[in-house]
Amino acid sequence: MKNSQVKSWAKKLLLPAIIGCAGLLTSASKGDPFETSKQLEVFTAVLREVQNVYVDPVSAEQAVGSAIEGMLEELDPYTVYYPEDQIEDVRLLQTGEYGGIGCIIQKIEDVVLISDIHPGGPADKAGLFVGDVLLSVDGKPLEGLRVNEVSTLLKGTPATEVKISAKRFDSPVLNFVFNRENITKDAVPYYGMRDDGVAYIYLESFTEQAGNQVKKAALELKKLDPNALILDLRGNGGGLLMEAVKIVSLFVSSSDTLVSTRGRGGVVQDVYRTIGRPILPEIPLAVLTDGSSASASEIVAGALQDLDRAVVLGEPSFGKGLVQQIHPLPFGAQMKVTVAKYYTPSGRCIQKVAYDRNDKGKRIQKSDQRTFSTKNGRKVVDGNGIAPDSLLANDFYPEFVAALSAKGLDLKFAARAIGKMPADVNLGNFEIDEAIWTDFTNFLKEEKFTYESISEMRLKELQELADEMDFMEENDLNPVLEAIKARKDNVLLTEESAIREYLSDYLIQRKYSMPGALERGLQQDEVIARAAEILLHPKTMSELLSVTL
Repeated sequence: MKNSQVKSWAKKLLLPAIIGCAGLLTSASKGDPFETSKQLEVFTAVLREVQNVYVDPVSAEQAVGSAIEGMLEELDPYTVYYPEDQIEDVRLLQTGEYGGIGCIIQKIEDVVLISDIHPGGPADKAGLFVGDVLLSVDGKPLEGLRVNEVSTLLKGTPATEVKISAKRFDSPVLNFVFNRENITKDAVPYYGMRDDGVAYIYLESFTEQAGNQVKKAALELKKLDPNALILDLRGNGGGLLMEAVKIVSLFVSSSDTLVSTRGRGGVVQDVYRTIGRPILPEIPLAVLTDGSSASASEIVAGALQDLDRAVVLGEPSFGKGLVQQIHPLPFGAQMKVTVAKYYTPSGRCIQKVAYDRNDKGKRIQKSDQRTFSTKNGRKVVDGNGIAPDSLLANDFYPEFVAALSAKGLDLKFAARAIGKMPADVNLGNFEIDEAIWTDFTNFLKEEKFTYESISEMRLKELQELADEMDFMEENDLNPVLEAIKARKDNVLLTEESAIREYLSDYLIQRKYSMPGALERGLQQDEVIARAAEILLHPKTMSELLSVTL
């Protein structure tokens, strides 16, 4: 089950907002108030001169927006300014809700396509399909716009009307008129039980309902008397710290510290312990992580690992040990600002990149990793995310698949193939049939799909250096390149099984959205299967959670 994030930015703040923003950053400072006032006066003078005498017109919005962007770039990538027209993004971060049409978009070459549709959302009810090319929103052509700009046009206050023109691969231009709605993204889009009695919960984000949704899933699964539980945090970029505390509390019976935060100067701000009664305090537990598991995901994984309550399986996590808060700004804008670092029960901060600065504003070099101990005495280290207790990873799809996806041809093909899938699909066992496979191979011919393999790129680089190398000429590598090309041209034969598997996974994900993909993954995902084996093997669990001498 493979996945992939978009950064958005807009500039819509006039001069009072930059003063308010600067005030936010300096009000807690121990610096000289006179110096702050002085620098703001200098900024105002520079802005005035640029507007009055620069050779080309410069608006206050443009100038101040650039100033905000430059100021925040000096901090960390998690301190972000949201102008008024992006407040729905803030609401989505905090609540999992936003006003919009309920779809995910993707740009391929110069066009924007729908890549996912929220089941039962306004876009779904209006008749928009995965693969539809969006042409205009409320009469505004989308040509040349970035994805975040199109997203801003689609989002808006619930009950407001939106007009969309779209092109479908087998239809003329289609026009849709419908109302935006309040879209709620479930923090837990899927939970279920494997045939071996291992329960499974996938947590996508730590919005304000995450704790309640994990609790509900755990209570429902508890009724089925599971043998073990997998909490899947792969791809979860984090969210609200308190939701992480609530979720850990569902599985821990002690009153140990779960996480603490320290602000400027390393001063302890808050210490969080378990909340309420646990639901599954004894069940064998595994937490799955990968390189996209960040922030609150790492709080959960780190706390359960430090307390030796769960084994962490998968791949090393992202390494974000910073805490943000949302602060209001003038004119309806808001700002997400880093206010602290968090520490797991053993005392480690897993922040991978050092954004700290000294008194002169220079970056502080990251310190060497330190070793800490879990409750059982196992050794863990700080400064590099959460290292799993056992490395597990899915096999990579062939290079062909990456090239196909990079050009968006998998999405274009899905737009044609979804309608040909059986109505009564068994998500766990679905495999594309010969008709869909034949359509796919014909589609590639129509699109004249080709790509340059990594081997070809490396050898061509070597060819360019051939003149500088002893006893080698550029033409010496031609036979090797021809052999690679011949093998690459036969990839549909040599890698047919893996490509079929990818297409089956991809079509399920596009047709049934994330819940369908996760239901399929419960049976097909190799990492989940291996995690279940570990959980059901007491000796392996004991070895992973014990101190090795």
